[in-house]
Amino acid sequence: MNRPASVPGWLIASALALPLLILGAPLIEIDDARYAEVPRAMAASGDWILPSLNAMPYVEKPPLWYWLGAASIRLLGASEAAARLPMFLLSLLGAGGVFWLGSWLYSPSVGRCAALATATAGLWLFLVHNLTLDLPVAVFLLWTTAFILRALERPGDAGWAAPAAWLAAALAFLSKGLIAILLPALWTAALVVLFPKWRRPALKLLSPRGVILAVLAAAPWFLAVQARRPDFFRTFFIEQHFQRYLTPKYSRGAPWWFYLAVLPGGLLPWTVPFLSGLAKCGRRPFADERSTALSLWVLGVVAFFSTSHSKLATYVLPVLPHAALLAAVSIENGLPQWARRISRVFGAALLLGSAVCVILWFKTPQLSLPPIGADAALLRRLALLASTFLAALGSAHLLAPSSLRPARTLGLGGVAAGLLAFCAVSIASPLLSAKELALAVKSAARAEDEIWSYDSYLHGLQFYARRPIDKMVYFVGEFHYARRDDAHAGRFGDDDEVRALPREGGRTFVAMKTGRRAHFATLPPKGSISSWRAFGPWSLAEIRAR
Repeated sequence: MNRPASVPGWLIASALALPLLILGAPLIEIDDARYAEVPRAMAASGDWILPSLNAMPYVEKPPLWYWLGAASIRLLGASEAAARLPMFLLSLLGAGGVFWLGSWLYSPSVGRCAALATATAGLWLFLVHNLTLDLPVAVFLLWTTAFILRALERPGDAGWAAPAAWLAAALAFLSKGLIAILLPALWTAALVVLFPKWRRPALKLLSPRGVILAVLAAAPWFLAVQARRPDFFRTFFIEQHFQRYLTPKYSRGAPWWFYLAVLPGGLLPWTVPFLSGLAKCGRRPFADERSTALSLWVLGVVAFFSTSHSKLATYVLPVLPHAALLAAVSIENGLPQWARRISRVFGAALLLGSAVCVILWFKTPQLSLPPIGADAALLRRLALLASTFLAALGSAHLLAPSSLRPARTLGLGGVAAGLLAFCAVSIASPLLSAKELALAVKSAARAEDEIWSYDSYLHGLQFYARRPIDKMVYFVGEFHYARRDDAHAGRFGDDDEVRALPREGGRTFVAMKTGRRAHFATLPPKGSISSWRAFGPWSLAEIRAR
């Protein structure tokens, strides 16, 4: 009997192994470099309690990722591969969680298909490579919801599933904060209201052992940091949670429909099967409580972040595994005619986009973008890769509806698209990474010299140069907490400090975006800038010692 959701093991293994191809690629600004540098600094200092960035306290986020990254760097040395390895291992844990949940909740073929869909979904695959805290919290929230469903659907297993859910939630809390408690609690409450058969099993989730386990896992770090930084609780909970969610303080606003656009794009090439599964559940929400539970998680998390005043595309990642399960179930049951038609139309549109990229490939000999350091040859390579990338996705969407095994077709398209996307990131690394600039500073700067940044901040500079930026001119960003501390306030400056250069006894290296170079050149005394060097979209000024 043909199973449309059936996928071979070699295809799943290929998808899971894709990030290994560029594990050691240069760190991308901003998040990738930041979440490599904080663990590197932790490993170097030996302080496993108080995270630091640029030699200043950095307490915006919990420590679990920093601990994992620091342990990897301690074991393997400070390198890009060591910094990214724990995220790769977490992605395997996430794929394993999807497979386990799908296998017992539906069937092994659904579990395998959902694991493949998760591993090749565009946003998930990108965040395995580009370090953020969203993938760790997504993985542990996946396991939290999986254990909750296990306790509800199979009450006989609640004795171990309930404590496991609490422990997974504690690890999610140590990854990103309060959403690890709030989102599963609201979701479970909704399930209990909608499905009476789950009300009695839900009482077993109030496991004293689980609560104690979660508190023992999560509380010690928070208490230790509060003991060292008496303003920590206010900064972490009030500012980084409530003010970030309820106010526009952090300037990350977006329209209410933002995630309605991000989620379909982030799920590619599995978007159409997911929409099919969601639509079927919407038409008959009580026909299958399993799919309804998955749909409620997806819609609830999207609604929660859609009402926030702080929106980033990566925040929606915790719904991707559940959306992948809905997609796998939809493929297993057979896509409806409307979904097949949409898939073909979307595939044709992607192939048309591929043709446009080919036209751009022929046009790029006349193009260059000096402000961002992109020459015609680089643009030609990226245009060719973009064309092939769109062709891979388009072909998968076009062929899947008529394929006997659509899951395999979509999976192959996802693997091919992921490989091409990683190639593009590798080729574009001079435009995305501060590695070359940082290594130039490391080789030239002596102990008496200083490193400054102007109107921006390069997180990779410290990772590669192995020293902090001494002064940040017209940049606060994530350092607003440190700036309030008198011990660090002097490390922030303005144009007047640039005008006071050069310093006595040492040179000053100033990194900035190339677009700020013309203005910066007017600030120091005439003739004090001894050299300019360009590194992709950034420039480095060297100001001679007085």
